[in-house]
Amino acid sequence: MCKAGGSACTLGADMSGIGERGNPMSDRRGLAIVVVLAFVLAACGSSGDETTTTTSTTFPTDTTATTAPAVASTTTSSTTTSTTSPYGPATLLTTVIQQELAALGYFEGVPDGLLGPMTVEAITAFQTDAGITADGAYGPETYEALADAMEADPEIVTEIQEDLMELKLYPGPADGDYGRGTMSGVEGLQAKCEIEVDGRFTPYTHVCLEQEMGRA
Repeated sequence: MCKAGGSACTLGADMSGIGERGNPMSDRRGLAIVVVLAFVLAACGSSGDETTTTTSTTFPTDTTATTAPAVASTTTSSTTTSTTSPYGPATLLTTVIQQELAALGYFEGVPDGLLGPMTVEAITAFQTDAGITADGAYGPETYEALADAMEADPEIVTEIQEDLMELKLYPGPADGDYGRGTMSGVEGLQAKCEIEVDGRFTPYTHVCLEQEMGRA
């Protein structure tokens, strides 16, 4: 406390205790206000700008393509009985050879066009009697030998002549003689089938006759 009139109480005197550090109470209040404001602002900022963090859990997706098992195709096979033999399929040529061998007394089976053991045996026997290569196979040599035997048999020749007469290729008579008239009729038959024209009644000519007569 200064006394009245004392120099320490003069207006403008040094107030260093207050002026330099300020009023301690005022400073504390100001600091408290700043702190409160800071909390308020922090609280407002927190409530206004609250960020929600969502954790997304992604499960791996299996992208491997699954192929359905193939359905086994069922193929129905039908059993077809083929007319074949170990020597090959049935042919009209073999059929007429069997017919000729039967007519000549060498083949006792049914002419079916299959070259089987019975036919081979019959061909071999015929070839042996004809004096040609006896191998059971037929070819040009056997064809000529068969033609000779067929043309020399009156009963067989008569049947040939009757067929030629029906086809208007031979005027007759059907006498069993394989002469010039019959040969001429055979040549006409061969020309119709477009095979070699020689007048011989070979197995190929026989095939032609069966076809023209509608029996093949």
